[in-house]
Amino acid sequence: MAYYNDTKEFFNGALVLYKRNLSINSPKSKTHRTPKWYMRIKIEGTSGRAINKSTKHAVYEDAYAYAVKEYNRILNAYSLGHTLDEWTFAEHWDDWYERNVANKRWTDSRQTWHRNYYKRYFSEYFRRNDASMRLNEIDNTYAEGYWDWRLRYWETHEGKALQKYNPKRKAAKNKSTHNVSKTPANKTLQMEQSALNMIFYDARTRGRTQQDIRFKAPTNGATDSQRASFTEDEYNTLTRYLRSFRDNVGIFTAKRLNKWHALRRQQMYYFVLFLANSGLRVGEARKMTWGDVSFDIDNGEGERIAQVRVSQHTKKKKQRLVQTQPSANTYLKKWKELTPYKKQSDLVWYSTNKKGEVVEFIELNKTFQTILKNIPYNERNDGLLNDADGNRRSLYSLRHVYASMRLARDVSIYDLSLNMGTQVRQIELHYSHLMSQNRKVQITKNSPKPKQQVAAAESSDLVSKALQWLKDGKITEEDFEQIVEMKK
Repeated sequence: MAYYNDTKEFFNGALVLYKRNLSINSPKSKTHRTPKWYMRIKIEGTSGRAINKSTKHAVYEDAYAYAVKEYNRILNAYSLGHTLDEWTFAEHWDDWYERNVANKRWTDSRQTWHRNYYKRYFSEYFRRNDASMRLNEIDNTYAEGYWDWRLRYWETHEGKALQKYNPKRKAAKNKSTHNVSKTPANKTLQMEQSALNMIFYDARTRGRTQQDIRFKAPTNGATDSQRASFTEDEYNTLTRYLRSFRDNVGIFTAKRLNKWHALRRQQMYYFVLFLANSGLRVGEARKMTWGDVSFDIDNGEGERIAQVRVSQHTKKKKQRLVQTQPSANTYLKKWKELTPYKKQSDLVWYSTNKKGEVVEFIELNKTFQTILKNIPYNERNDGLLNDADGNRRSLYSLRHVYASMRLARDVSIYDLSLNMGTQVRQIELHYSHLMSQNRKVQITKNSPKPKQQVAAAESSDLVSKALQWLKDGKITEEDFEQIVEMKK
């Protein structure tokens, strides 16, 4: 009995349309349904086996049109030297992601970002009939539609359902997603643009798609908001209540507090104060070991500070030495006295997994936000959780506390950028309001210096000139660093 039924050949046998004989191929299959047409494609000159696949059509005319189109696509792919395999978006993303992870191109936090955005947005959009789209089905017109879909996502039925209940958070205490930003910031859209361009560029260069797709994120009109920080009074209130949290007194009293949880409270207390007095990113602090810390370094003014080596395996992928404030030196020394893990290779800040093994802490931000919400402040419903403009604070806000305090004490932008591992223009962008406030004397003065005196001061200050050139884009940051070194 033949395997093929109703065989029809085209292009000298290179394309064959047929129906499967189910009694041979799958005796237990349901035979009352109208059988679909299949196709067999064999490109002359290829050493591989023939490609057999369903046309997904039961009507011959529809199956024929689909098969010819697919035959021409595969023939064109072969002539261009591309793979003949049919890749879906999901299959390609999995392969692309695993290669980047294997090559250690991303930090742990960046890997998490790619996984989360793929699951939430990318895989949902590049999907049709409950299946991932084939790469060659995606053209520039469909790709461009991503942005309209993305900007409206949280207003759609699916987005609203996720806000109410997120099935992906089955083990979480809070299963809703109400705190998600309904209108994505321009920076967020630009990050998605970059990721999508990398994904499709990789698919193009590997011959998995014939389409040359370029994504360009729109400007959605929602400007990136000012980073949430703390005013001096708010920060003083925070530190006061953190002591209550640490000591299990006042509003943070817990009736049942075992030794381990008491130690976790101590860690949170010292961790928060350390971040605010070092300017480290949370991801950088997570990877700190005691071997990275040098205590009691003389800062040149008789004060003792801690110096922290930031690993190259963090966000910037570049090692740097961070000079903390004297108080951070004290906090680290006190925490080292309390922690049971004091070896040079031990993590400074840590969690434990289900096996009791010490690992990098996964999530302290939720605990921190819970603390902020419960701190009474000016009769606000959410305590210190949000700033005056309604922006939600997080552990990252402590980095902005550090920057604000340093700028308020006339630390130069360049020195601050070196210590924080960021660019001068980023500090100007996010802290220009503080810089204006700190220079109120220069801004409001009415008696300018004589022109000759001003000219002499400007000519004698090469570093100031170089800083202005840097701002104007006339020199690079590397050039600026060389000028500073020469001045020294």
